Amino acid sequence: MMAAPNVLAELGALHLTRPAVDAPVASIAAWYERKAVVLDHLAATGSAGAAEQADQAHRHAARLLAVA
Repeated sequence: MMAAPNVLAELGALHLTRPAVDAPVASIAAWYERKAVVLDHLAATGSAGAAEQADQAHRHAARLLAVA
C-alpha cells in the first residue's frame, strides 16, 4: 500500500526540521515525538515496520526528557 501524500509531506518536513546536535534536549525530544506521530500515520497506511519505529521514537523522546 502506498503512503498518503500528506504523510510523505510530513516526512519531508520532519527531515527538514531535524534539530542540531547541540539543540536543547526538550527540542530534540519534541522532534522525536513528532517523528513518532508521523511514523504512526505511516503505519496506519500499512507500512511494514513503521509501527515499531514509532514505538522506538516515543521511547527515545521519553528517555531524553527523563534525563533533562
